[in-house]
Amino acid sequence: MRRIANMLMALGLAVGVIDAGAIFFHLGLAGVPWIVNVALAKLGFIAALGLLGGGAVAGRISRRQEADRLGPGDTTSDVEADGRPRY
Repeated sequence: MRRIANMLMALGLAVGVIDAGAIFFHLGLAGVPWIVNVALAKLGFIAALGLLGGGAVAGRISRRQEADRLGPGDTTSDVEADGRPRY
């Protein structure tokens, strides 16, 4: 599940960067009105945000499942909740 979360977030980042690059370099579909290119750019950003959000939710679910599997007193941290080192 964590791998899926990371892949979704990386894909969202890639879509957002490609969309921003297309806007920066004035790339668009040839022969269509400018408003269509603006609408496609907005849809690209919405898709990127959706992928990033989906990856974040999947990562949260993954961490929660891992915490449930470890149990309440079992953690992988070397530090207590208040910052003191665990011995």
